[in-house]
Amino acid sequence: MKNTFLEAVSHDLRTPLTSILGSALTLEQSGLDLPKDDAQDLLRRIAANARKLERLLSDLLDLDRLQRGIISPQRRPTDIGELIRQTVEEPDLLAGRQVEVDVDALVASVDAAKVERILENLLSNAVRHTPAGSRIWISATREDGGILIVVEDEGPGVPEEMREAVFEPFRQVQDLAARNPSPGVGVGLSLVARFAELHGGSAWVQDRPGGGASFRVFLPES
Repeated sequence: MKNTFLEAVSHDLRTPLTSILGSALTLEQSGLDLPKDDAQDLLRRIAANARKLERLLSDLLDLDRLQRGIISPQRRPTDIGELIRQTVEEPDLLAGRQVEVDVDALVASVDAAKVERILENLLSNAVRHTPAGSRIWISATREDGGILIVVEDEGPGVPEEMREAVFEPFRQVQDLAARNPSPGVGVGLSLVARFAELHGGSAWVQDRPGGGASFRVFLPES
């Protein structure tokens, strides 16, 4: 597990760092004497990759805090629909992929920051494990005294025997990793499950009718 973790972290750190360094060196060597569009493109790359690093480090720190039991939910009335729309519009998270959003105004008492992280990690997971051009859906509904958030894709899906393992930290499920040469650190889905549990809820994955995976998170309101 340690070796897998170190390999994944080194890859996920090295890739954005290489891009940041390359863009910064180009700006430095040019003495900023570049066409405005080229300079802005390099700056966008630096900012986008810095945000990737920030998300990775935030995931690792949050997982550590959760394991030590020093995080508690800070609930307040939150418009889940608006939170979803804002997350989908976040630069760089979806790598240009289109997401179909099905949600109306839906106010619930949740920890908005933690729910935002749930959304980011579910969407990032869908992008990572599905072919370019395939569809992704996200919805939220009020059900049984809580909120059900669903992120679905039309990728290869998750075999039944692996559906618990994908939520374990630092686990590289072998068959899934073989489909994806850069499967990531293995923290994102673990945080989804932990943040759901922090709300007294749960996270799971099942088949999507018509093929693909359906990741679901239930958050009780009290």
